[in-house]
Amino acid sequence: MNNLSRLTSIFALVLTAASSAHALPIYTTADFSGGVTNVTKFGSDLGLQSTNTCSGCPEGFVGGHLLFDSALTPGAGSGVVTVPLTSVAGTSNNLIFDIILGGNPLEFHFGDANTQGGPAIQFKNGVFNGLDFVRDFSLNGQSFELSMNGKNWDIKTLNSNGVYSQLAASGHLNTGNAGLTNQQVFEQVSEPIPDPSAELPASVPEPATLTLVGLGLLGFAAIRRRRQ
Repeated sequence: MNNLSRLTSIFALVLTAASSAHALPIYTTADFSGGVTNVTKFGSDLGLQSTNTCSGCPEGFVGGHLLFDSALTPGAGSGVVTVPLTSVAGTSNNLIFDIILGGNPLEFHFGDANTQGGPAIQFKNGVFNGLDFVRDFSLNGQSFELSMNGKNWDIKTLNSNGVYSQLAASGHLNTGNAGLTNQQVFEQVSEPIPDPSAELPASVPEPATLTLVGLGLLGFAAIRRRRQ
């Protein structure tokens, strides 16, 4: 490999690394909603009622809010993609994820004990497609499991073999372009000013500066090559 090719390769790697360093998260808060479709005899103590027969009443309510990095939203044609919700400095678990079902109510948050999976936000071709979340809980001495998979959710109780298989309630989340409402960019609390005596990290050059440096190196290599 000649000098010009080597410099071109090095410049490309440096520029790629700098671009990655500037890909900062864009934290966004949003609300979501849904409904209760079915309640069986096993869910009589859950405080839920079908939204169709209980429109506007607490027992038919399903909703909540979340905080996610909208910079990770996949593009069109990407299929089904799940993006886990993560801790964010300066925020509470309740702000990152909170869901309420029914009038008792049943309420779950990010970081809860007995969470078996998630929470994560699901996209389909770049559009909100529901949530992934599994959480075990107890009510009046009975064990239940809430399972959310995309736009559908259900609550099951244990059978005689100790398996969550008996349906207590089920429902849906509103998805699509209007599935996430009241979206707002979340402003994080500013980090405290560091002690001047603390070691400062090396600054990352701006991409534009790197471009000029790279062009200069390439030009210098080209001149040397012509002189040889």
